[in-house]
Amino acid sequence: MPICQITSTHIQKYVNKLAGSGYGLSTIKKQMRIVTAPLKQAAALHQIPANPAVGIKLPARCNVQKGKQQAEAYSPEEQEALLRVLNTHSRPGFAAIILMTETGLRVGEALALQWKDIQISRKRLIVRATVVRLANKKQSFVQDCAKSESSNRTIPLTPKAVFLLSALARQSSSEWVFVGNDGKRLSYEALRWQTKCACRDAGIQYRGEHVFRHTFATNCYYKGMDIKILSRLLGHADVNITYNVYIHLFGDGFDEMYEALVGKQKRRLRRICGLKKYYGP
Repeated sequence: MPICQITSTHIQKYVNKLAGSGYGLSTIKKQMRIVTAPLKQAAALHQIPANPAVGIKLPARCNVQKGKQQAEAYSPEEQEALLRVLNTHSRPGFAAIILMTETGLRVGEALALQWKDIQISRKRLIVRATVVRLANKKQSFVQDCAKSESSNRTIPLTPKAVFLLSALARQSSSEWVFVGNDGKRLSYEALRWQTKCACRDAGIQYRGEHVFRHTFATNCYYKGMDIKILSRLLGHADVNITYNVYIHLFGDGFDEMYEALVGKQKRRLRRICGLKKYYGP
């Protein structure tokens, strides 16, 4: 539509449509920033009499909350099968998948990486941008800040990630870490198609690109990583977010609570009775 024909009614209907389609509040706010930026500029330049985005009502958070879904992750056997395919590096996106599995990066964060964000000598990378897709998922742009304040973070690189990025750096002539065969920044659509190809060749189910982040978190948990450290690595604003997403890993905590309550009593009774082992209930 010509910008002079856009009204508040059009924008409000768009917001309501996003909410009705199941988009989260953060996504709706991002879409609003995209829509309102040119309108604000046009109003400032007196190209339109007023900004029609002023006064638009966003839906309440309680009305757009999605149902909780258990985070899926690939099993060790599936990871092994997938890595056999990814390590061929026959497609540009395979390196991005490996890095997401090694660092827990979101898809947008991985695709937005530039070589200035990589500090190989210090074995770390800095997350400070993300790729944002428009609602129709046909176009995307690089947002010069991460998803949230907590998402701006520094992630240590594993030896495998260092080796991978060092090899890519020697071959790269682009400012972007991950590029397609056309030399341009790798797109969401290209990565999705290449992920499906990798899963097909590995003989495992395609579960989306976010599963690699969940796989990273799951691997960290089973290695004994503290949930607070894991939360920082993932860029969550609060450790409760990490716990709620991966509650199926941590369980309901009953065994830990029982041990905290009963274990102390057992030790006390052993001291009183002078026993090495308590045989009571």
